[in-house]
Amino acid sequence: MKTKKISREDWNEVLGVHRLFERINESVINEYATTTPIEVVDLIIKDPYGTDCDGVVTIYPNPTSKTEYFIRMQHVDAKTVYNPELHSMPRGEGGFLKYASTLTTPAIYPDISKEVTEGDLKILPWLSRMHTAMVVPTVSVTGEPATTVLLAVDEDAFDIGTLKSNLFLTYATTSIVLNMILRMETDTVRKALDEELASIGRIQREFLPKELPVSEDFDCAVYYATSACAGGDYYDFFRMAGGRTGFIVADVSGHGSPAAIVMAMTRLLLHTYPESVEPPEDVLTNLNKLLSGNLILGQFVTAFYCILNPETMTLTYSNAGHCYPLLLRGASGAIEELRTKGGIPLGITDAGTFDRASVTLAKGDIVVIYTDGLMEAMNSAGEMYGDGRLKKLLKSGADSSAEEIKNDILRDVFVFCDGESLKDDITIMVLKV
Repeated sequence: MKTKKISREDWNEVLGVHRLFERINESVINEYATTTPIEVVDLIIKDPYGTDCDGVVTIYPNPTSKTEYFIRMQHVDAKTVYNPELHSMPRGEGGFLKYASTLTTPAIYPDISKEVTEGDLKILPWLSRMHTAMVVPTVSVTGEPATTVLLAVDEDAFDIGTLKSNLFLTYATTSIVLNMILRMETDTVRKALDEELASIGRIQREFLPKELPVSEDFDCAVYYATSACAGGDYYDFFRMAGGRTGFIVADVSGHGSPAAIVMAMTRLLLHTYPESVEPPEDVLTNLNKLLSGNLILGQFVTAFYCILNPETMTLTYSNAGHCYPLLLRGASGAIEELRTKGGIPLGITDAGTFDRASVTLAKGDIVVIYTDGLMEAMNSAGEMYGDGRLKKLLKSGADSSAEEIKNDILRDVFVFCDGESLKDDITIMVLKV
């Protein structure tokens, strides 16, 4: 400290105030879940650098009475009493305290001995010892008027420095306690919301197939994860005549509970399809017409639906704005993208049209269907995982089973993200002939 206008003793008082608010900040920011408002109030009142007074009382007006008031907090003789609930607060009537509760600006009273009434002493007997009163209008946690009265035994006890300090600390105490209570209430609301979303997520997972399709002709593996408790990704299987199997992977725009609701709608529409869920383009056309006009603005569903025929070893498919699945040829190691012409996302317009394409598969071929959460998984440098890494990985694992390939993809993407959390839901479906 270089200034000559401030003594070392004065500066130590500044540091004392700093240390007081360090303890307060620790209580409100890091320990609010285990610290009560009264403990914070006690810090400010009892600390040597806190409020300078012999007694404090906080008053709330009674909204149903013109003469009554409630006492939220009182402090005297090193003891603090705090009444958290309105119905349990002591109730006073009339007198100096009622008058103080009506003030809208701060006021100072050098001697209140003639202002205090029997009604005041009935609820706060210790007021008989007090002379100086400083009235500071504040607010309650609900935004209603409140009043804090700081009292001293001596007459005309507060100088201008004490008045300023007490005024600032009273306003600070009000803001600190309100912030603390609001954080506690926010935690309660957040916990309830998290539990509700977790329930939605559990219900959503019940919609997904309990078992993978089993066949001598192909091997299947699936990974499904939501970035929140509930999500908008969806996958399903459909057994058909002739040993054929339908596979669908869909992705609702956004994530969380709104996406989960649309995901449930999509599943319901598929499972109540009036006929066998084929051909793929007709299934998507029907889904699109039913979803159009029933989604909120900006919401849509992308989907890739394919049917594997083991007799002809053909994969017939249609795409509604979804990521292009990858086909790794087991014999050559070449990678193809399963594309179709057109095919907009579902739910945008009921005039959407969808094309069909087919590809012949051979032993060892691998098909990977995924949602864009995989491609858009991001590391700390802001880089996306991308399809280039996925293609390289597939080529190196051509001899692996579907389950091993799925696990290799997951391992690779999580190593790439290096601890960064998922920003979107991820679904990966691997089929190997």
